[in-house]
Amino acid sequence: MRYRLAAIDLDATLLDSKNQLSETNAAALRGLVARGVIVAPATARWYQVALRPFEALGLQVAAIAGGGSDVRAADGTVIAQHLLPGEFVSFFAELCDRAGWRANLSTSERTFRRDREAGAWASRAPSWLVPVTSLGDVDLTGLLSVLAHSHEADPFIAELEEWAGRVVARWAGNFDGDSLLTITAAGVDKGSGLAALCSALGIDPSEAVVFGDSEVDLPMFEVAGLAVAMGNASAEVQARAGFITASADDDGVARAIERIWPG
Repeated sequence: MRYRLAAIDLDATLLDSKNQLSETNAAALRGLVARGVIVAPATARWYQVALRPFEALGLQVAAIAGGGSDVRAADGTVIAQHLLPGEFVSFFAELCDRAGWRANLSTSERTFRRDREAGAWASRAPSWLVPVTSLGDVDLTGLLSVLAHSHEADPFIAELEEWAGRVVARWAGNFDGDSLLTITAAGVDKGSGLAALCSALGIDPSEAVVFGDSEVDLPMFEVAGLAVAMGNASAEVQARAGFITASADDDGVARAIERIWPG
């Protein structure tokens, strides 16, 4: 099978436990692009952050960002963007402040980072990253996705149940032990994002390979021709993969690329 597209999760998949891109993985990405394979980060994080590891390598890539809510071609052209319901946005802003969650709320152009205090990093934040300590007076028009730091036992999570069917909430993890709650509009996930990207590029989804480690990656496992789970992935993710590669700290993405695209 000739695979034409590689969609790769970032945290604990392409990036290691230090949140870094290894030289081995970087070389593998450059090799893929040189062969004409389309590469796309597929992440719960927002578009500008999704591009960062690739921009550092001088690579222009497509993106499935915001958990599938923001899909763009390599030249930045928007392929698909799906907004969260306005009523939910108002509800979540109030809930987030009340629960005291650290959270990133992303529109097409900017991300609002809510924390208890802005911190020293705020003065160095790029123009698209806006630090806030409360969401009460923030204009969240056009909100695409939410990435909140919480955990499944958090009592405030139960308040999201009334929105079942109108939004989709999934859990993702990273190496620092945090649980990250991703929220998108109903029917929107990394799988729908992958399908939209493939359709726009004239690629059959069977020609796509996806890499992931968390629950949030499973929808694209169901769409792609081949799904690769990391050695550090959850048991459920590994059980639903075509094969399991090494962990993110052991250059699992590069090893899988060598196996799938030999030579």
